[in-house]
Amino acid sequence: MSKLFIYQLIISFFVGGFVIALLGYIAERANKKIAGSILSLPSTALIAYIFMAWTVSPSAAAQVVPATIAANLAVSLFTIAFVYLSKIKLPRIYSIILSFLGALAIWSSIAIPIAIFKFSHIVASLILYSIGLIMGYYFLTKKNNAPEHIAPLTYSLWQKIGRALFAGSIITLAVYLSKTLHPFWGGVLSSFPATYSSTFIILRWYYDPGMLSKVARSIPFGSIIYTLYVLAVHWTYPAFGIIGGTVVAYTLCLIPFFLLLRFKKN
Repeated sequence: MSKLFIYQLIISFFVGGFVIALLGYIAERANKKIAGSILSLPSTALIAYIFMAWTVSPSAAAQVVPATIAANLAVSLFTIAFVYLSKIKLPRIYSIILSFLGALAIWSSIAIPIAIFKFSHIVASLILYSIGLIMGYYFLTKKNNAPEHIAPLTYSLWQKIGRALFAGSIITLAVYLSKTLHPFWGGVLSSFPATYSSTFIILRWYYDPGMLSKVARSIPFGSIIYTLYVLAVHWTYPAFGIIGGTVVAYTLCLIPFFLLLRFKKN
């Protein structure tokens, strides 16, 4: 392992953790109707793709976009499983363990085969994502009877640090696997719901399942923005490189993001 690669891993850890912490800070202060959408903004994928492109190449990183998009089906099922498993009446620590491990098992059963078989069909990936989006909308938005009025959402300093460390570790692992195994592993792992996982665990520990349901309602809408960003990377990275490709892709996804926020507020 070269010194440059070690430096890249270290930098990806701290940059990734900072971005996740910043996103959580913004979501904490936002209207709870749109907090889930904010948490769905490209964060883990943003940093993971930047460092994957740096350690491998922009073109190689762009080639694994279909795997990341297809893995969003697993992310939707992860979120649905966590929210509904948390409603089972158990002591909080057991509820968290059941919800996380159950959701993780579902995510792994879909995401790992995508990486193993190097899923690379862009149209098929969008079809799989659409299935996840429809399921997410039905179970998290339409069928989810979250309370209208709920206590303000706040996090302690240590909760924020823990969430940042967890997300930073996932990003670093994605970069490491993309270099040592294959970029497809990094692409799939970049879709891992690190922000959701850490946020859901904190919410379930300090609040009843109603808070979790409230935040999760807007996640399906936010996933559209995430997917648009990753899809844009598929073309912008080879065309404009890492910096230019990232700026163009993020700009393209922010336009519909603000339109969605305006729609939800109305």
